Amino acid sequence: MKRRDIFINVAKPGHGDEARKYLGEWLRSLDGHPGYLGGSVLEEVAGELLPDTVVLILEFESTEAARALWPKIENTVNPLYPDDKSDKTPDQGPAFFDGTKDAVAAGGGLPLKFTRGDGLFARMLHVHAAVVEEVTASGGSRNGA
Repeated sequence: MKRRDIFINVAKPGHGDEARKYLGEWLRSLDGHPGYLGGSVLEEVAGELLPDTVVLILEFESTEAARALWPKIENTVNPLYPDDKSDKTPDQGPAFFDGTKDAVAAGGGLPLKFTRGDGLFARMLHVHAAVVEEVTASGGSRNGA
């Protein structure tokens, strides 16, 4: 059963372009890992979340393939694990719903901890999910560009 891991992050203010580029390069660096099928970098564009919210999606042929990657990267600087390996900061997703967006829009600072990817990202939420059904539209393009 295929697996997709989804990481929702906010890029450090003023570093959105750099952060998106970093994620794409990091995904390409995983090429060759057994069972890694690729990934995507998505940018939230509806303005419903915090500025520079980005989503990293990794796809694997199985949960076992995904689990085999973690020991190889957990002690490196990457967008999934804290830069400081002793950091136990939980996901910061509540900031999407607690008025932080309105405070930032009014000129307030962004009260997040940018602890991943060499300080580029605040991790908001992550999900490790098995693909239970996949639907492909007939006659349509799957290219999002």
